[in-house]
Amino acid sequence: MMLLVLLLAVISPLLAAASDPFSAAPQDAWPMARGCPAGTGRSSGSLRLPLAESWRREFDGTAFGAVPVIAAGTVYLGDLDGTFHAIDLDTGDERWAFQVKDAGFPSAAAVRNDHVVVGDDLGIVRAFDTTTGSLRWTYETDGEISGGPTIIDHDGGPRVLVGSQDASLACLQLATGERIWHHSIADQIRCSPTVARTDAGDRVFLAGCDGKLHVIDAATGNERAAVPIDGPTGTTPAVVGHRVFFGTEGGVFYAIDFVAADTAWHVAAVAAGQSYRSSAAAVAGLAIVGFRGKAIEAFALDDGTRVWRKPMRGRVETSPVAIVAEGPDGAPARDVVIAADASGTIVVLDAVTGDTAWDVTAGGRFDAGPAVASGRVVIASDDGTVWCFRSGD
Repeated sequence: MMLLVLLLAVISPLLAAASDPFSAAPQDAWPMARGCPAGTGRSSGSLRLPLAESWRREFDGTAFGAVPVIAAGTVYLGDLDGTFHAIDLDTGDERWAFQVKDAGFPSAAAVRNDHVVVGDDLGIVRAFDTTTGSLRWTYETDGEISGGPTIIDHDGGPRVLVGSQDASLACLQLATGERIWHHSIADQIRCSPTVARTDAGDRVFLAGCDGKLHVIDAATGNERAAVPIDGPTGTTPAVVGHRVFFGTEGGVFYAIDFVAADTAWHVAAVAAGQSYRSSAAAVAGLAIVGFRGKAIEAFALDDGTRVWRKPMRGRVETSPVAIVAEGPDGAPARDVVIAADASGTIVVLDAVTGDTAWDVTAGGRFDAGPAVASGRVVIASDDGTVWCFRSGD
């Protein structure tokens, strides 16, 4: 086992750097909640440790509960009191803001080209011009948008996949907001949809509150399979190969083989009565996920072995992100994960061992995870503060 750990520590950073944009976010952007359509929570960029504070921006009288998204040097993030912000990544200055009445933005946005798309807690999806903040189009659902949109390529132009608590998944044209297809399940959709490329075409995955993992044809919206799980979940699946990985409210972490439409393995939580509300990052042969029982855990992708467990001061509902990090004084590059907890602690952990590589107590409470791009880590807290950290000197 120790030899395997050492091999993963050396080889995995090289593999991450070569990842394609479908399964890892580009080094200069974090364009959707989990970074990429496959939902792996992985960046193809790199950082240098230790991290240092670049800036912080405090917004009075509000709170943040969403993952920031980043593109072209701009951070896009909505608050829970109805203002959607565009913030300069370098300085923290606000570039523009759009305010809605009697609504908030609990979920992440998604950005592509000159469109940034976000849903609110009244079920309205809006697309803004990334430069000016002008409204391009709207689409209305009958339930809260809890999971960020996912944008995928298609022959007819990019498409937006967005789920709603009205139990529906909509596929929209990015350019116009026109609905292409609509798929309903038996209960709420709280996750971001994730996507796998297969020989039979793209497949969309929804881990639903109806206690099933749904496999849907991305071109038509037709359901290809529905695999029973132990109960509801609102976490976003991570796709690696022909398996998807996610945890549930019942405290079980799953690997589902979507080709066989069956459970490959599942592991019960260490602490009974606790749940997984974090989405997993897939890196170094592991699924690394936050646990409400005050821990971050790592499961082997192949068989579900719990490889390590890192205790935290508070509940971990945020979703980790994975990136290659260089250590100080020329230390070798390694895969790390960045996560935060309800006590206001931000940590960088070695992905292979779970050892702490860097941490800071920022204060507040973190209900949503970080975004990484261009050597920066951006995260927002429930006390209205947006933090930006950079690679250390």
